[in-house]
Amino acid sequence: MTDVSAESHQTDRLGRSPRRREEVRRSRKAAVSVAQMIVDDVTVGRLAPGTMLASEREMIERFGVARGTLREALRFLEMNGVITVKAGPAGGAVTAEPDARDFAGVLGLFLQRREMPFRTLVQAREVLEPELAGLAAGNGSDETIATIVDSVDGMEAFLEDEENFLAENHRFHYAVAAAAGNRLLEQLISALHIITEGQIRGIAYRTDHRREVTRAHRNVADAIAARDAEGSRWAMRQHVRDLRRYLESDYPAVLDRPLRWRDITA
Repeated sequence: MTDVSAESHQTDRLGRSPRRREEVRRSRKAAVSVAQMIVDDVTVGRLAPGTMLASEREMIERFGVARGTLREALRFLEMNGVITVKAGPAGGAVTAEPDARDFAGVLGLFLQRREMPFRTLVQAREVLEPELAGLAAGNGSDETIATIVDSVDGMEAFLEDEENFLAENHRFHYAVAAAAGNRLLEQLISALHIITEGQIRGIAYRTDHRREVTRAHRNVADAIAARDAEGSRWAMRQHVRDLRRYLESDYPAVLDRPLRWRDITA
């Protein structure tokens, strides 16, 4: 008779089943496989943005697919910022560089389908951004820190110009993430800011509120420039918390509004 360990007996008594990896939910479409191979070619070949890819005829022959399948693959890549497709006799697929706006579009689609409210995004920023500020204080170069400080100077210069003020606001948060030295977090926080801007479009930022935001940014920038990691975390935590409190007091419905893909990609 086969011996069974005490651990196995315990597992049986608790009624547990062995853990197995989830089965693949659906077979991969041919167009997705082609798209993946094209991305591999671009990556392995280190093709710079603006590089013309092979002709449609050449790709059909190489991948062994129908014209419709190839075109579906190219449309998928174009929608995600990997290529652009130029029309005309001299046209074709040209490499592009996906950016945070492309990332925000994909993430926004996921967030809407999960029916997540805007509050979840603000909470994520409260967790991520203080740590990024602390990393920026430790890892930022003189050049990246100078960009952070310059963005705050820009906010002060554009206090009466909301559009340019908000552009400098985005530049500040992107610069802090860039100074932190983690490229994934840099793109993620920039994407989160793009989504934030889409969700709160139409909310008024009075001049006095812009002044408060600028002051908060200055506190963060000063702490980062002083290489004070804990001070940077504290200042950024206060800043993002103030955003949440501002929305809670003046625009409570915004926080509970489900995130919408259309607001992000508009």
